[in-house]
Amino acid sequence: MQQALIIGAGITGLTAARSLAEHGFQVTVLEKRDHIGGNAFDYYDNGVLVHKYGPHLFHTGKKEVADFLQRFSDFIPYSHRVLGEIDGRLVPIPFNFRSIDLLFPEREAQHLKELLTREYPDGGSVPIMELRRHPDAGVQELAEFVFRKVFYNYTKKQWGKPPEEMDASVMGRVPVRMSYDDRYFTDEFQMMPADGYTALFQNMARHENIRIRYGCDACRHIEIVEGGICFDGELWDGPVIYTGCIEELFGAEYGRLPYRSLRFELEHHHAEHVQPAVQINYPNRHTYTRTSEFKLVQKERIPDRTILMYEYPIPCGDGDIPYYPVESAESRALYERYRQRADGIPKLYPAGRLAEYRYYNMDIAVERALRLAERICS
Repeated sequence: MQQALIIGAGITGLTAARSLAEHGFQVTVLEKRDHIGGNAFDYYDNGVLVHKYGPHLFHTGKKEVADFLQRFSDFIPYSHRVLGEIDGRLVPIPFNFRSIDLLFPEREAQHLKELLTREYPDGGSVPIMELRRHPDAGVQELAEFVFRKVFYNYTKKQWGKPPEEMDASVMGRVPVRMSYDDRYFTDEFQMMPADGYTALFQNMARHENIRIRYGCDACRHIEIVEGGICFDGELWDGPVIYTGCIEELFGAEYGRLPYRSLRFELEHHHAEHVQPAVQINYPNRHTYTRTSEFKLVQKERIPDRTILMYEYPIPCGDGDIPYYPVESAESRALYERYRQRADGIPKLYPAGRLAEYRYYNMDIAVERALRLAERICS
């Protein structure tokens, strides 16, 4: 039987593991933490399902991805909605026509909506930086208002530097919506696993050809040698899928890639709920960026008990979990040096957000892992 080694039991590693196992591979997964699921791990705290590493909301326009995950869990429909505190009011994010109604006098709000409808008759989503470059002075004025009130300080907190110093791709992730559509995502499939992500991942890993070793630091078990990779002292003949920070695979020989990390605080309340929405963003106040009330995600009927999570962005130092690659020309150049090293190692496949140094949503991570497994099996 063919052997495969996978580093990391997050969504990328587990998707690839399941696919390879179903194609007859004997799969060994090494996971540094003591649990399955990577940053999407969740657990019950007094009956409330908590996302340990911050909110993970599943959405996709890819039926193949939705169908794959639905093999391992029932799902409940869930459309994520976010409110942001702007000038003392809670308004929908992404910024949309309802946000305009709440923040501007009626006559001015009507004028702005008519202007935007004329300029963007399809009612779609427009990146804030594109809106700031619009030739119409009225559109530009609104764009500057939104940029300053919604984006500027939030970006500074999230990334530790102002938008002017950020890669353009980062500022395009949250648009301005030219309609009353207040959903955070507009994908065809928006849903959450009925029993949580941990249960989904456990079902995904439940296959006779999959073995997971927890509390296992892969860098102590694998070694890059001439001609390939050694695993526990022996040259490994099968594919190796690596989902960790790519520089760690090479002992950070060229230096460490930059990441941002997060710190979380939980607050327990004796109440039905404490927020009007699952997530509230705070662009301009506090050192935290957002609060999440997970009970509202699963719509759990637990009387007089709820939990609020506060999310604090921090620099990623030693011992911190890397969450977000910090994209720039310099970091991409450094990553390319590591990628070229990896390309020279037979049967090594860096995969996922950290190993590929790219910001992937969950559905893209699943899709790419499925494609990678197909390549290996072909």
